[in-house]
Amino acid sequence: MDLARNPIVPGDFVLAKLKGYPSWPAMVVFPETLPEQVACARHCAASHAVMFYPDCDFAWVETAQIQLIRARLLEKPNLVNKRKKLQQGYKAAHQALLQQIRTRRWRFQLQRTFLDTQVPSMENIVCADRTLTKIEEKHVDITEHDLIASSILHKELW
Repeated sequence: MDLARNPIVPGDFVLAKLKGYPSWPAMVVFPETLPEQVACARHCAASHAVMFYPDCDFAWVETAQIQLIRARLLEKPNLVNKRKKLQQGYKAAHQALLQQIRTRRWRFQLQRTFLDTQVPSMENIVCADRTLTKIEEKHVDITEHDLIASSILHKELW
């Protein structure tokens, strides 16, 4: 995945690689949320704070060692001959991603309900059979398989 077009932001689900370990499911977090000993650890400017699944271990990982992952990969990863802990990590990351998807859908539905109750204006007529805005058109038919960890919803609506 092209990181130039999809920059890594907190909340993204990624595969992060640390020396001596396989690529591991993780979530990019805000540096302010790191434990003190990890926050103070030496890291380069081109690195991101991540939380690994399932144990919630934190580390700084260089951008070159991070790969954005799709929901599809978490749903059916190729875990043949993989460590049990890595399998648990994929399952925990998948559950966290599903919860994030449910929350975003709920927020989007709440936002649409709010828009439907607004007083109509000549500029943007809002009614039950109105045409969708460009942002809504992009997101109405979202499925779990289509969501990328750094989803457009996260960047455009919030």
